[in-house]
Amino acid sequence: MNNYELLYILPASMTGEDIAKNFEDVKKNVEKLGGKMLITLLEHPFLTKAGISKEEESEEVKNIPVVKRKLAYSIKHEKFGFYCLVNFEAEGKKIKDIDEYLRLNNNVLRHIISQEDPMSEEELERLQTLFARKKAEQDKEEAESNKGKAAREEIKAGEKKTESEKEKEDIQKEIAAEEKVEPKKEEEKKEAIETKNEKKTESEKEKEDIQKEIAAEEKVEPKKEEEKKTASKKSKIKLEELEDKLDEILEDTIV
Repeated sequence: MNNYELLYILPASMTGEDIAKNFEDVKKNVEKLGGKMLITLLEHPFLTKAGISKEEESEEVKNIPVVKRKLAYSIKHEKFGFYCLVNFEAEGKKIKDIDEYLRLNNNVLRHIISQEDPMSEEELERLQTLFARKKAEQDKEEAESNKGKAAREEIKAGEKKTESEKEKEDIQKEIAAEEKVEPKKEEEKKEAIETKNEKKTESEKEKEDIQKEIAAEEKVEPKKEEEKKTASKKSKIKLEELEDKLDEILEDTIV
């Protein structure tokens, strides 16, 4: 007869009642297949590493060597599982049948059987001391890491503050430079307006001169018309006089 340790995983979606029922079913079937259950200490280091959930505090699972843990990878869409740990005694040839039963059990996500002697209380005490020391070392390292992280964040915050102050100074310099340039722009603007007004005045003056010239031409034009009419009358009189003279000459010739 050899001593064995069986670790198997039940889905985390099970209720406390389901866990207790399946745990008892596995025990009964292992015994049917030739195994003899041994007492498993609930203080096993594997079971005491993780925190206890509300589900594990229920009356159904309070005295069962089970702990809820996150799975290394999803199994049948389950991300968490209840790890159950039991020790049993059996002949080597019976292990194959027990392994086959667990493999075909749809409620068991994974399982492993290893040849192990159940831990004694003295061994568990030594392991607990070792775990406590390791945990203290881890806590110290974590505290130092957090301290270093806080210091680095403080340095970064100081650097950001310095950069912010520098940016503020640069902005103030830019504003000052713009304020110096602004008066020049205002002067240039005034000059442009004055130039425009001067051009406008010149244009208006030219317009007035043109209007005066037109008015003067309009005054002169009537005089020219009168002279033209007078000249036309004079030429008409002369023509009439010439006709009279021609008539006289013709009359004298005929006589």
